[in-house]
Amino acid sequence: MSVEAGTSQAETTSTESSDGALGKLPLWLCMGWGIGTLGMSVMFNSVNLLLSRFATDYLGIAASTFGVIYFVSKIYDAVTDPTMGWLSDRTKSRFGRRRPYLLLGGAISAVAFICIFNTPSIDTAANAAWILALGMILYSTGYTVFNVPYLSMPVEMTNGYLERARLISFRVYAIGIGSLIGLSLAPTLIPIFGGGKEGHAVLSVVFGGVIVSASVLCFLMTRNARATEKVESSSLSRRDQFKLILSNKPFLVLVGVKFMHLASLAITQAAFIYFVVYVLEKGYVAVGMLGLANAIGMLIGTPIWYAAARKLRDKRTLYMIASALAACIILSWWFATPAEPMAITMLRKLLHGIATAGSLLFGQSMLPDAIAHDAKRSGLRREGVFSGIFTTAEKTAFAVGGALTGIFLGAMGYVSSTSGSVAQPESAILAVYICQSILPALMLFLSILLLTQYNLSEDEVEANARQAGSS
Repeated sequence: MSVEAGTSQAETTSTESSDGALGKLPLWLCMGWGIGTLGMSVMFNSVNLLLSRFATDYLGIAASTFGVIYFVSKIYDAVTDPTMGWLSDRTKSRFGRRRPYLLLGGAISAVAFICIFNTPSIDTAANAAWILALGMILYSTGYTVFNVPYLSMPVEMTNGYLERARLISFRVYAIGIGSLIGLSLAPTLIPIFGGGKEGHAVLSVVFGGVIVSASVLCFLMTRNARATEKVESSSLSRRDQFKLILSNKPFLVLVGVKFMHLASLAITQAAFIYFVVYVLEKGYVAVGMLGLANAIGMLIGTPIWYAAARKLRDKRTLYMIASALAACIILSWWFATPAEPMAITMLRKLLHGIATAGSLLFGQSMLPDAIAHDAKRSGLRREGVFSGIFTTAEKTAFAVGGALTGIFLGAMGYVSSTSGSVAQPESAILAVYICQSILPALMLFLSILLLTQYNLSEDEVEANARQAGSS
């Protein structure tokens, strides 16, 4: 099957290098694509940091009940991802296959974010739980509609092994800024906006505007992005197409690695605010300061990791190094106490941000390589389907990680409230320690073992690019 590229302005803005891979992408285009992640990162980090405690300490929902709500919403999210990928692969519009969903997904996400943090604590916690669950389903829908088509775009935008890393680095920068806003600014603003439920409600409206603005800018600034516009039907049966997906070893390895990484992240993010409040015995201001340190680390780390990639030209090895560094830093939380100087705690978050930047950069930039590997083997342009499968693994990981944290805290005796912090038993404090250090670190070490099975080299990626350029 041949794939015929469109002849729109988007196609004519890119140039082919002598080896058949696309040349350097315009800075404006890279910035435009990367900024789309800003709104999603603000929403994602704010929800992961704030929602669990908002539900347990202001809505009176039991920690285990919230864990179930979180799990169900993420499973729903995961199930819908492949469908969204299939839909974006087959969409025909004057704006391309992917870009219309940037606007739609951004709008839905903003509305959902506002609804979630305006959940009323009416008559019983059970009713509040049902309302929150509906808001989480809407949140998951918006995230899927935006994120799956968005992550499909880099495969079409460039074929270059290192150019994909450069493009993804702009996404990591945006994630860093989004983390700064979601993890640092959010807990700082809540007391300023009135604290408690009122503070969360006002914050949701402000951040809803950020989500919409980032989505619109991404849509406008990627109008010249190279994209496949005309895709022919395949002579392969769906069963044979599915077999090709299952035989794509690099892709399957990345799916497994991403699952472990995001399950680790979900556990530690959900536990972190409990850790700061009940273990370190500090408040939202400290949460904001630590979020700032983490975001600065990501912004510092991104150019360092990209420079290392340009020199070593081995994204897999660097991915393993970044993962090992993150695991060791996470383990160190086991030794944190209320007496620990704030400077040491912030240094830990700074280093973790640097390590996270490497994991994000290499994990995301290796994904287009693996998807392009499928196009070479099958002749099919299935970027959306692969991105949908990949994000299914992401959402399932967050479902497992987030639910595990809530259920584990509940099982260990965590006491919920409608008025804020209350005294917790020693068993609940131990559970917070385990979720902040032991469990997430273990998953990262396991991901390193799995990465040893990734076998797609730069030479093979560039060979695929030359073949695509000559077809």
